[in-house]
Amino acid sequence: MRTTKGMRYAASVRRAQVVAAVVLLLGGGTAHGAPWNVTFEAGAEEDTNVQRVETGPGLDTERVASGVVRVGGKLDRRGRLVGGTYAILGSALARMVGSSVASSENVMLFTGEGRYLHPIEQRPVSIGLALAGVNAVPLTDEIGARTFVNLGADSLLVLDGGADRHLTIGFGWRDFTYKENRDFDWDGPSASARLDLELWSPPQGTRSVELAAFVAAESRTYNSYALADACSPGSPPSDTCSAPTSHTRRDRSTRIGAEVTYTGRVIASLGYQLTVIDSNSFGQSLIRHRTTVSATRGLPKGFQGTVLAILQIDQYIDGLVVKKDLQRSEFTSLDDENRSSLQLRLGKPVSSSWTVETRGAIWRDLGGQMDSTFRRASIYAGIIYTR
Repeated sequence: MRTTKGMRYAASVRRAQVVAAVVLLLGGGTAHGAPWNVTFEAGAEEDTNVQRVETGPGLDTERVASGVVRVGGKLDRRGRLVGGTYAILGSALARMVGSSVASSENVMLFTGEGRYLHPIEQRPVSIGLALAGVNAVPLTDEIGARTFVNLGADSLLVLDGGADRHLTIGFGWRDFTYKENRDFDWDGPSASARLDLELWSPPQGTRSVELAAFVAAESRTYNSYALADACSPGSPPSDTCSAPTSHTRRDRSTRIGAEVTYTGRVIASLGYQLTVIDSNSFGQSLIRHRTTVSATRGLPKGFQGTVLAILQIDQYIDGLVVKKDLQRSEFTSLDDENRSSLQLRLGKPVSSSWTVETRGAIWRDLGGQMDSTFRRASIYAGIIYTR
Protein backbone atom coordinates (compact mmCIF):
# COMPACT_ATOMS: atom_id res chain seq x y z
CA MET A 1 0.00 0.00 0.00
CA ARG A 2 1.28 3.47 -0.79
CA THR A 3 0.81 4.73 2.80
CA THR A 4 -0.57 3.72 6.15
CA LYS A 5 -4.11 4.57 7.17
CA GLY A 6 -3.02 6.67 10.11
CA MET A 7 -0.56 8.67 8.01
CA ARG A 8 -3.20 9.37 5.34
CA TYR A 9 -5.75 10.55 7.86
CA ALA A 10 -3.22 12.79 9.62
CA ALA A 11 -2.25 14.28 6.26
CA SER A 12 -5.92 14.93 5.48
CA VAL A 13 -6.36 16.74 8.79
CA ARG A 14 -3.28 18.87 8.14
CA ARG A 15 -4.57 19.83 4.71
CA ALA A 16 -7.95 20.74 6.22
CA GLN A 17 -6.15 23.04 8.67
CA VAL A 18 -4.34 24.71 5.77
CA VAL A 19 -7.67 25.30 4.01
CA ALA A 20 -9.12 26.88 7.15
CA ALA A 21 -6.05 29.08 7.65
CA VAL A 22 -6.19 30.44 4.10
CA VAL A 23 -9.93 31.11 4.37
CA LEU A 24 -9.36 33.07 7.59
CA LEU A 25 -6.51 34.99 5.96
CA LEU A 26 -8.67 36.03 3.01
CA GLY A 27 -11.32 37.25 5.42
CA GLY A 28 -8.85 39.29 7.49
CA GLY A 29 -8.69 42.98 8.17
CA THR A 30 -6.87 43.92 4.91
CA ALA A 31 -9.86 42.78 2.83
CA HIS A 32 -12.53 45.16 1.60
CA GLY A 33 -15.97 43.72 0.91
CA ALA A 34 -19.59 43.60 1.77
CA PRO A 35 -20.68 42.48 5.25
CA TRP A 36 -20.96 38.80 5.97
CA ASN A 37 -24.14 37.17 4.67
CA VAL A 38 -25.70 34.96 7.34
CA THR A 39 -28.20 32.14 6.84
CA PHE A 40 -29.67 29.97 9.60
CA GLU A 41 -32.06 27.04 9.15
CA ALA A 42 -33.89 24.75 11.56
CA GLY A 43 -36.64 22.23 10.97
CA ALA A 44 -37.95 18.69 11.27
CA GLU A 45 -38.72 16.00 8.73
CA GLU A 46 -40.06 12.47 8.45
CA ASP A 47 -37.90 10.06 6.40
CA THR A 48 -39.19 6.64 5.34
CA ASN A 49 -35.70 5.23 4.68
CA VAL A 50 -33.37 7.17 6.92
CA GLN A 51 -30.47 4.72 6.41
CA ARG A 52 -30.90 4.79 2.61
CA VAL A 53 -30.76 1.01 2.18
CA GLU A 54 -31.78 -1.18 -0.73
CA THR A 55 -34.12 -4.07 0.02
CA GLY A 56 -34.92 -7.28 -1.80
CA PRO A 57 -34.28 -11.05 -1.95
CA GLY A 58 -30.95 -12.06 -0.46
CA LEU A 59 -30.49 -8.78 1.40
CA ASP A 60 -30.74 -8.65 5.20
CA THR A 61 -31.71 -4.95 5.16
CA GLU A 62 -35.00 -3.28 5.93
CA ARG A 63 -36.13 0.30 5.70
CA VAL A 64 -36.21 2.29 8.95
CA ALA A 65 -38.59 5.26 9.15
CA SER A 66 -37.76 8.01 11.60
CA GLY A 67 -38.19 11.64 12.47
CA VAL A 68 -35.20 13.87 11.77
CA VAL A 69 -34.17 17.25 13.19
CA ARG A 70 -31.96 19.58 11.15
CA VAL A 71 -30.12 22.65 12.46
CA GLY A 72 -27.47 24.58 10.56
CA GLY A 73 -26.07 27.86 9.35
CA LYS A 74 -23.96 29.41 6.61
CA LEU A 75 -21.64 32.42 6.32
CA ASP A 76 -20.40 33.88 3.06
CA ARG A 77 -18.63 37.02 1.96
CA ARG A 78 -17.26 38.52 -1.25
CA GLY A 79 -14.93 41.47 -1.66
CA ARG A 80 -11.62 42.84 -2.91
CA LEU A 81 -8.13 42.09 -1.63
CA VAL A 82 -4.74 43.36 -2.88
CA GLY A 83 -6.03 44.11 -6.37
CA GLY A 84 -8.10 40.95 -6.77
CA THR A 85 -11.44 39.53 -5.69
CA TYR A 86 -12.20 36.87 -3.13
CA ALA A 87 -15.14 34.74 -2.02
CA ILE A 88 -15.44 32.86 1.27
CA LEU A 89 -18.09 30.34 2.30
CA GLY A 90 -18.41 28.36 5.52
CA SER A 91 -21.28 26.25 6.82
CA ALA A 92 -22.25 23.70 9.45
CA LEU A 93 -25.30 21.43 9.43
CA ALA A 94 -26.41 18.90 12.06
CA ARG A 95 -28.74 16.01 11.20
CA MET A 96 -30.17 14.12 14.20
CA VAL A 97 -32.36 11.02 13.88
CA GLY A 98 -35.03 9.98 16.36
CA SER A 99 -34.63 6.20 15.93
CA SER A 100 -31.99 4.56 18.14
CA VAL A 101 -31.61 1.83 15.50
CA ALA A 102 -30.24 4.46 13.11
CA SER A 103 -28.09 6.42 15.57
CA SER A 104 -25.14 6.30 13.14
CA GLU A 105 -27.13 8.76 11.00
CA ASN A 106 -26.54 11.50 13.61
CA VAL A 107 -23.94 13.50 11.72
CA MET A 108 -22.55 17.06 11.64
CA LEU A 109 -21.26 18.39 8.32
CA PHE A 110 -18.69 21.19 8.13
CA THR A 111 -17.81 22.84 4.82
CA GLY A 112 -15.40 25.60 3.87
CA GLU A 113 -14.54 27.18 0.53
CA GLY A 114 -12.17 29.96 -0.43
CA ARG A 115 -11.50 31.45 -3.86
CA TYR A 116 -9.18 34.28 -4.93
CA LEU A 117 -8.77 35.74 -8.44
CA HIS A 118 -6.34 38.42 -9.58
CA PRO A 119 -6.45 40.06 -13.04
CA ILE A 120 -3.32 40.16 -15.20
CA GLU A 121 -2.77 43.87 -15.90
CA GLN A 122 -5.39 45.14 -18.39
CA ARG A 123 -5.93 41.80 -20.06
CA PRO A 124 -9.25 39.92 -19.85
CA VAL A 125 -7.48 37.14 -17.95
CA SER A 126 -7.36 36.33 -14.24
CA ILE A 127 -5.39 33.75 -12.30
CA GLY A 128 -6.17 32.45 -8.86
CA LEU A 129 -6.59 29.69 -6.34
CA ALA A 130 -9.57 27.74 -5.02
CA LEU A 131 -9.59 25.65 -1.83
CA ALA A 132 -12.43 23.48 -0.51
CA GLY A 133 -12.93 21.14 2.41
CA VAL A 134 -15.85 19.03 3.64
CA ASN A 135 -15.83 16.99 6.86
CA ALA A 136 -18.75 14.84 8.04
CA VAL A 137 -18.40 14.14 11.79
CA PRO A 138 -20.43 11.58 13.82
CA LEU A 139 -22.37 13.01 16.75
CA THR A 140 -23.24 9.92 18.79
CA ASP A 141 -21.47 6.87 17.31
CA GLU A 142 -17.74 6.34 16.97
CA ILE A 143 -18.11 6.21 13.18
CA GLY A 144 -21.14 7.78 11.52
CA ALA A 145 -22.93 6.53 8.43
CA ARG A 146 -21.27 7.72 5.23
CA THR A 147 -18.90 10.04 7.13
CA PHE A 148 -15.97 11.33 5.13
CA VAL A 149 -13.38 14.05 4.55
CA ASN A 150 -13.24 15.54 1.05
CA LEU A 151 -10.48 18.07 0.28
CA GLY A 152 -9.56 19.89 -2.90
CA ALA A 153 -7.22 22.59 -4.18
CA ASP A 154 -7.15 24.11 -7.68
CA SER A 155 -5.11 26.69 -9.55
CA LEU A 156 -7.48 28.72 -11.75
CA LEU A 157 -7.29 30.51 -15.08
CA VAL A 158 -10.34 32.62 -16.00
CA LEU A 159 -10.80 34.06 -19.51
CA ASP A 160 -13.29 36.94 -19.53
CA GLY A 161 -15.10 37.46 -22.83
CA GLY A 162 -17.40 40.16 -21.45
CA ALA A 163 -20.00 40.57 -18.75
CA ASP A 164 -21.79 37.34 -19.67
CA ARG A 165 -19.02 35.14 -21.08
CA HIS A 166 -16.49 33.35 -18.89
CA LEU A 167 -14.27 30.31 -19.35
CA THR A 168 -12.77 28.90 -16.14
CA ILE A 169 -10.00 26.29 -16.29
CA GLY A 170 -8.72 24.52 -13.19
CA PHE A 171 -5.94 22.07 -12.36
CA GLY A 172 -5.57 20.65 -8.88
CA TRP A 173 -5.59 17.75 -6.44
CA ARG A 174 -8.27 15.84 -4.58
CA ASP A 175 -7.97 13.85 -1.34
CA PHE A 176 -10.87 11.73 -0.13
CA THR A 177 -11.14 9.79 3.16
CA TYR A 178 -14.06 7.45 3.81
CA LYS A 179 -14.26 6.90 7.56
CA GLU A 180 -16.45 3.77 7.46
CA ASN A 181 -14.01 1.79 5.31
CA ARG A 182 -10.52 3.12 4.63
CA ASP A 183 -10.14 0.84 1.60
CA PHE A 184 -12.17 3.46 -0.27
CA ASP A 185 -9.75 6.33 0.50
CA TRP A 186 -8.25 7.87 -2.62
CA ASP A 187 -6.32 10.86 -3.90
CA GLY A 188 -5.07 12.14 -7.23
CA PRO A 189 -4.87 15.00 -9.74
CA SER A 190 -7.89 16.69 -11.29
CA ALA A 191 -8.65 19.01 -14.20
CA SER A 192 -11.78 20.93 -15.14
CA ALA A 193 -13.15 23.53 -17.54
CA ARG A 194 -16.43 25.45 -17.32
CA LEU A 195 -18.01 27.79 -19.88
CA ASP A 196 -20.69 30.29 -18.82
CA LEU A 197 -22.35 32.49 -21.41
CA GLU A 198 -25.61 34.30 -22.11
CA LEU A 199 -27.37 32.97 -25.20
CA TRP A 200 -30.17 35.52 -25.39
CA SER A 201 -31.54 38.59 -23.64
CA PRO A 202 -33.88 41.36 -24.89
CA PRO A 203 -32.71 45.00 -24.74
CA GLN A 204 -34.72 45.68 -21.57
CA GLY A 205 -32.95 42.77 -19.84
CA THR A 206 -36.02 41.36 -18.11
CA ARG A 207 -35.50 37.86 -19.48
CA SER A 208 -32.49 35.77 -20.45
CA VAL A 209 -31.32 32.35 -21.55
CA GLU A 210 -27.94 31.21 -20.23
CA LEU A 211 -25.75 28.19 -20.87
CA ALA A 212 -23.33 26.52 -18.47
CA ALA A 213 -21.20 23.67 -19.83
CA PHE A 214 -18.39 21.80 -18.12
CA VAL A 215 -15.96 18.90 -18.35
CA ALA A 216 -14.00 17.46 -15.42
CA ALA A 217 -11.61 14.56 -14.93
CA GLU A 218 -9.95 12.90 -11.95
CA SER A 219 -7.31 10.21 -11.69
CA ARG A 220 -7.91 8.33 -8.44
CA THR A 221 -5.42 6.08 -6.67
CA TYR A 222 -7.06 4.07 -3.88
CA ASN A 223 -5.80 2.81 -0.55
CA SER A 224 -6.70 -0.78 -1.55
CA TYR A 225 -6.01 -3.47 -4.10
CA ALA A 226 -8.01 -3.98 -7.28
CA LEU A 227 -10.37 -6.95 -7.53
CA ALA A 228 -10.48 -9.45 -10.39
CA ASP A 229 -13.38 -11.51 -11.77
CA ALA A 230 -13.11 -15.01 -10.27
CA CYS A 231 -16.57 -16.27 -11.32
CA SER A 232 -16.87 -19.59 -13.12
CA PRO A 233 -17.11 -19.35 -16.94
CA GLY A 234 -20.70 -18.76 -17.98
CA SER A 235 -21.93 -17.85 -14.50
CA PRO A 236 -23.48 -14.41 -13.91
CA PRO A 237 -21.30 -11.71 -12.32
CA SER A 238 -21.38 -11.67 -8.53
CA ASP A 239 -19.45 -9.86 -5.82
CA THR A 240 -19.13 -13.22 -4.02
CA CYS A 241 -16.70 -14.54 -6.64
CA SER A 242 -14.22 -11.70 -6.95
CA ALA A 243 -10.59 -12.06 -5.89
CA PRO A 244 -7.96 -9.50 -4.79
CA THR A 245 -4.94 -8.79 -6.96
CA SER A 246 -1.50 -7.35 -6.23
CA HIS A 247 -2.33 -4.15 -8.15
CA THR A 248 -3.42 -0.92 -6.47
CA ARG A 249 -6.95 0.08 -7.44
CA ARG A 250 -7.01 3.00 -9.88
CA ASP A 251 -10.04 4.78 -11.36
CA ARG A 252 -10.41 7.39 -14.06
CA SER A 253 -13.49 9.53 -13.46
CA THR A 254 -14.75 11.80 -16.25
CA ARG A 255 -17.80 14.07 -16.21
CA ILE A 256 -19.25 16.19 -18.98
CA GLY A 257 -22.47 18.16 -18.81
CA ALA A 258 -24.47 21.21 -19.82
CA GLU A 259 -27.41 23.17 -18.41
CA VAL A 260 -29.63 25.77 -20.07
CA THR A 261 -31.46 28.23 -17.78
CA TYR A 262 -34.31 30.57 -18.69
CA THR A 263 -34.91 33.52 -16.34
CA GLY A 264 -38.14 35.49 -16.49
CA ARG A 265 -41.37 35.22 -14.58
CA VAL A 266 -40.37 31.58 -14.25
CA ILE A 267 -36.82 30.37 -13.66
CA ALA A 268 -36.55 27.07 -15.55
CA SER A 269 -33.56 24.88 -16.29
CA LEU A 270 -32.77 21.72 -18.24
CA GLY A 271 -29.50 19.87 -17.72
CA TYR A 272 -27.71 16.67 -18.69
CA GLN A 273 -24.59 15.07 -17.22
CA LEU A 274 -22.63 12.04 -18.37
CA THR A 275 -20.30 10.38 -15.86
CA VAL A 276 -17.87 7.62 -16.86
CA ILE A 277 -15.81 5.81 -14.22
CA ASP A 278 -13.23 3.43 -15.66
CA SER A 279 -11.74 1.22 -12.94
CA ASN A 280 -9.19 -1.59 -12.95
CA SER A 281 -11.20 -3.17 -10.09
CA PHE A 282 -13.93 -5.64 -11.00
CA GLY A 283 -17.45 -4.27 -10.55
CA GLN A 284 -16.50 -0.63 -10.03
CA SER A 285 -16.72 0.72 -13.60
CA LEU A 286 -19.79 2.80 -14.29
CA ILE A 287 -21.57 4.87 -16.93
CA ARG A 288 -24.18 7.29 -15.53
CA HIS A 289 -26.74 9.36 -17.43
CA ARG A 290 -28.39 12.10 -15.37
CA THR A 291 -31.05 14.53 -16.64
CA THR A 292 -32.48 17.32 -14.47
CA VAL A 293 -35.48 19.59 -15.02
CA SER A 294 -36.43 22.34 -12.58
CA ALA A 295 -38.76 25.34 -12.39
CA THR A 296 -39.24 28.09 -9.80
CA ARG A 297 -41.89 30.81 -9.81
CA GLY A 298 -43.89 33.06 -7.59
CA LEU A 299 -47.29 31.85 -6.46
CA PRO A 300 -50.35 33.61 -5.02
CA LYS A 301 -50.23 34.97 -1.46
CA GLY A 302 -46.49 35.58 -1.67
CA PHE A 303 -45.47 31.91 -1.89
CA GLN A 304 -42.51 30.67 -3.93
CA GLY A 305 -42.61 27.18 -5.42
CA THR A 306 -39.90 24.97 -6.88
CA VAL A 307 -40.14 21.59 -8.57
CA LEU A 308 -37.11 19.46 -9.44
CA ALA A 309 -37.18 16.18 -11.37
CA ILE A 310 -34.09 13.98 -11.79
CA LEU A 311 -33.92 10.99 -14.11
CA GLN A 312 -30.83 8.85 -13.64
CA ILE A 313 -29.79 5.63 -15.36
CA ASP A 314 -26.69 3.74 -14.23
CA GLN A 315 -24.97 1.19 -16.45
CA TYR A 316 -22.48 -1.16 -14.80
CA ILE A 317 -19.91 -2.20 -17.36
CA ASP A 318 -19.04 -5.50 -15.63
CA GLY A 319 -22.72 -6.40 -15.26
CA LEU A 320 -22.36 -6.16 -11.49
CA VAL A 321 -23.55 -3.70 -8.87
CA VAL A 322 -21.40 -3.92 -5.77
CA LYS A 323 -23.56 -3.65 -2.63
CA LYS A 324 -21.01 -1.32 -1.02
CA ASP A 325 -21.43 1.18 -3.85
CA LEU A 326 -19.75 4.50 -3.05
CA GLN A 327 -20.47 5.75 -6.55
CA ARG A 328 -23.95 6.73 -5.34
CA SER A 329 -22.80 9.95 -3.70
CA GLU A 330 -20.81 13.03 -4.66
CA PHE A 331 -19.77 13.47 -0.97
CA THR A 332 -20.44 17.20 -0.81
CA SER A 333 -23.44 17.31 1.54
CA LEU A 334 -25.58 15.18 3.89
CA ASP A 335 -28.31 14.97 1.25
CA ASP A 336 -26.36 13.50 -1.66
CA GLU A 337 -28.50 10.85 -3.30
CA ASN A 338 -27.51 9.85 -6.81
CA ARG A 339 -30.87 8.37 -7.76
CA SER A 340 -33.93 9.39 -9.75
CA SER A 341 -36.19 11.68 -7.73
CA LEU A 342 -39.02 14.19 -7.69
CA GLN A 343 -38.65 17.07 -5.24
CA LEU A 344 -41.05 19.89 -4.35
CA ARG A 345 -40.34 23.01 -2.30
CA LEU A 346 -42.73 25.71 -1.08
CA GLY A 347 -41.63 28.82 0.81
CA LYS A 348 -43.20 32.02 2.08
CA PRO A 349 -41.38 35.05 3.51
CA VAL A 350 -43.00 36.21 6.75
CA SER A 351 -40.67 39.20 7.24
CA SER A 352 -37.61 40.75 5.63
CA SER A 353 -35.39 38.13 7.28
CA TRP A 354 -37.57 35.09 8.05
CA THR A 355 -39.01 32.51 5.66
CA VAL A 356 -41.16 29.48 6.38
CA GLU A 357 -40.42 26.53 4.11
CA THR A 358 -41.72 23.03 3.48
CA ARG A 359 -40.39 20.46 1.06
CA GLY A 360 -41.04 16.88 0.07
CA ALA A 361 -39.22 14.33 -2.07
CA ILE A 362 -39.37 10.77 -3.31
CA TRP A 363 -36.41 8.73 -4.58
CA ARG A 364 -36.34 5.60 -6.71
CA ASP A 365 -33.52 3.52 -8.17
CA LEU A 366 -33.92 2.94 -11.91
CA GLY A 367 -31.68 0.27 -13.38
CA GLY A 368 -30.17 -0.75 -10.05
CA GLN A 369 -29.11 -4.14 -8.71
CA MET A 370 -30.95 -7.03 -10.33
CA ASP A 371 -33.39 -8.01 -7.58
CA SER A 372 -33.10 -5.07 -5.20
CA THR A 373 -35.27 -1.99 -4.90
CA PHE A 374 -34.71 1.42 -3.38
CA ARG A 375 -37.61 3.43 -2.00
CA ARG A 376 -37.36 6.58 0.03
CA ALA A 377 -39.62 9.56 0.74
CA SER A 378 -39.34 12.53 3.06
CA ILE A 379 -41.30 15.61 4.06
CA TYR A 380 -39.78 18.60 5.84
CA ALA A 381 -40.95 21.83 7.48
CA GLY A 382 -38.70 24.53 8.87
CA ILE A 383 -37.71 28.18 9.13
CA ILE A 384 -34.89 30.10 7.43
CA TYR A 385 -33.25 33.31 8.66
CA THR A 386 -31.15 35.43 6.31
CA ARG A 387 -29.24 38.64 6.84
